Amino acid sequence: MTRGLGLAFVPLMAACGYWGRRPVDQDTDIRRNSPVWIWTRGGVEKWHDVFVTYDSVKGIPFDLPLGCATCRRSIPLTRVDSMKLGYKTRVQNITEFVGVVTAAILAEAAVCAVVAPHNGEC
Repeated sequence: MTRGLGLAFVPLMAACGYWGRRPVDQDTDIRRNSPVWIWTRGGVEKWHDVFVTYDSVKGIPFDLPLGCATCRRSIPLTRVDSMKLGYKTRVQNITEFVGVVTAAILAEAAVCAVVAPHNGEC
């Protein structure tokens, strides 16, 4: 029983994904689906598909789809206080994968216990 209880915490740990952040400058290689937080005097915005030029930052708000060409926005660099690129480490990706697999195994065990509670193969 304690092993099952320990396995139940793995999906919880995987669900608590942390996005690390590092500063963005003009030479930063940014993947299309990576989140970028942009701080201005007006607040903070979260974008993806970000491209930094010598005078502006262009991107799509994170809550809109990547393929939305008409959704692209631009902010002059003179208005940008700072930018941070979100990233996940390899260990976080592995933990997330293990969490998903563990959740699937636990779901299968729960379904099997409900459907065939006296079956020894479950």
